[in-house]
Amino acid sequence: MTIPTVIRRWLVGVAPFIVAACASSGANDVASDAPDAGMASSGECVTGTVFAEGVDIAPRTWVHPMDGPRVELLGELVGNVRLLAGTVVEVCGPGRTPDEALEVTGVTLRQVDGMPASLGTLRAAAPDWVLDPPGDGEPVPLTAVPMGLERAAGQMIWVAGPTVGGRLSVRSYAVLERWR
Repeated sequence: MTIPTVIRRWLVGVAPFIVAACASSGANDVASDAPDAGMASSGECVTGTVFAEGVDIAPRTWVHPMDGPRVELLGELVGNVRLLAGTVVEVCGPGRTPDEALEVTGVTLRQVDGMPASLGTLRAAAPDWVLDPPGDGEPVPLTAVPMGLERAAGQMIWVAGPTVGGRLSVRSYAVLERWR
């Protein structure tokens, strides 16, 4: 283990205590009108495209906002965010570390390929399907669910497509088998 890795792990452990009393006023703060999907109730949120780099023994995950520098992500949920590489997400945490990284405590999927998207557990709800988001969010009713996706019932997935009549019409999806 290298010294930077030791320092980074130490910062992940103590950063929440260091920055908990700090209020964020950065340009990357985003107010969300979406339902709560496991987001932190206070702290800082950043919206942007997820980028993953490195290998399994030294992975790094970043969010690149449209209007600012990229932000490295840390914490237990980083592996989950990494599965969303290429999508637009909102990640939240208690605040930035001294190195300007953000410990992720919540994530909301916003867009995939320019289409509105949602993240959650697929569940059958007669006569149709719904997506139960992580946390306390409201279920997302789905329409046009392909037969291949129906086999993913009970698993974490993302779906993307237009909203028609209050229901997300599935045009694209992915099953997130390694989600924890």
